[in-house]
Amino acid sequence: MSEDVILKSKENAARRALEFVKEGMIIGVGSGSTVRLFIELLSKEFDGVDLTFVAASYDSELNLIKQGFRLLPLYEVEKIDIAIDGADEVDPKGNLIKGGGAALTREKIIDYFAEKYCIIVDSTKLVSRLFQKHPIPLEVLPESWTFVKNFLETNLRGDAKLREAVRKNGPVITDNGNFILDFHVNPNVEKPPELLEEYLNSIPGVIENGIFARRKPFKIIVGYPNRVEVLDM
Repeated sequence: MSEDVILKSKENAARRALEFVKEGMIIGVGSGSTVRLFIELLSKEFDGVDLTFVAASYDSELNLIKQGFRLLPLYEVEKIDIAIDGADEVDPKGNLIKGGGAALTREKIIDYFAEKYCIIVDSTKLVSRLFQKHPIPLEVLPESWTFVKNFLETNLRGDAKLREAVRKNGPVITDNGNFILDFHVNPNVEKPPELLEEYLNSIPGVIENGIFARRKPFKIIVGYPNRVEVLDM
């Protein structure tokens, strides 16, 4: 699938999500290219409408500010009416892998505490089973990364790599000041996503992991070049 076709598919998914936005809402937004398109479309369709936002990343914060939206820090809101977010993988049961942009911790806070959350993706993100295309990102304390890496490789027999930055020397640093470990799951390890999500978070030094399975989105909007499909979870 060409980049232009994927971009059109993402835009179609982002546009359909606009129907869930109502005046007066407090809206949580995740991060990534599809969420960026959603913010741009919002600025055109909801110009001057009373909306308040909380964001999962500095990238999304800057985009919201650029479009002139009201932005609040998470600790200043008592509820989030709806969250709109993307995903790296989506399986048929609505389980997700997220964290390719290293914003997984704040994304999970926003998505899990929102009244409901909606995932917007292009069709290339659909998989028959998680962990086939992408590793599981884990946000870890910098002091703990070698211990966590060794624990994962010893106990789950997979391969964990420290995520290296692209345009700076050294590792990726999250918005929270932590490191990212990308864990490639051993296919012989059979754990349901919900249990694996909980297990990974029980490891000392792990802040959060990129499996989103314990709380499902209420809608998954899948964009195609000429249509969208809305999956009810």
